[in-house]
Amino acid sequence: MKPDLRKKQISGILLTLGVFAVEFLITAAYLYPKARRGELFSARRASTDLPALFLQSLIPFLFPAALLVLFALLLKKDFAPKLYLTLHGTWQRVTALVLCTAILGITCYCLIVKADSAAVLFSLLYYLVFIAFAEEFVCRDVCPYFLRNFSWPVRYLIPNICFAILHVFAYANWDKIGGAYLFRFVSSNLLGLAVGGCLLQLLKEKSGTIWLPVLLHA
Repeated sequence: MKPDLRKKQISGILLTLGVFAVEFLITAAYLYPKARRGELFSARRASTDLPALFLQSLIPFLFPAALLVLFALLLKKDFAPKLYLTLHGTWQRVTALVLCTAILGITCYCLIVKADSAAVLFSLLYYLVFIAFAEEFVCRDVCPYFLRNFSWPVRYLIPNICFAILHVFAYANWDKIGGAYLFRFVSSNLLGLAVGGCLLQLLKEKSGTIWLPVLLHA
């Protein structure tokens, strides 16, 4: 292996692990303590304190947003194509339209049958932008870009195993995390999350756009 390629691969792995370390630390240092104190707001109860819930969701989103701006500045005119942020071709547009219609249909149905309209509308923003776009952009876009000098097993496994690990708090329902819970998470949830992430990444690479995984995730 050429020395330059080896350096690029080492840099790619370090950058990928660094991104996930920041993501994990944001969750561990900001959201998990709030949950343990009973101060974590739920999107299902948005009307109770909408400004506080928006701020709670926005703070973790600042890191993916910063990456978005950084890549836009670094890649310039290559930003959109290299990070799969374009939507082209008939079948991509039709699929995106079907997924958008499904999301809007579910939202309209919930607005009719649920009394808390604020929670429904905030959930649309929360799951589409703060969850789906943020996770897909970081896990299936930025990190595979860092690992582009590797073959597909590395390019798929490292980001999506890290993606699965990021859910360790959520799958505990923000409760106490102990040895028994970690064993259950690793032996069951971890594999499913990693496989799901790999499938979303495959969809991104085969379709040529990040928007289909984002909409499907949402």
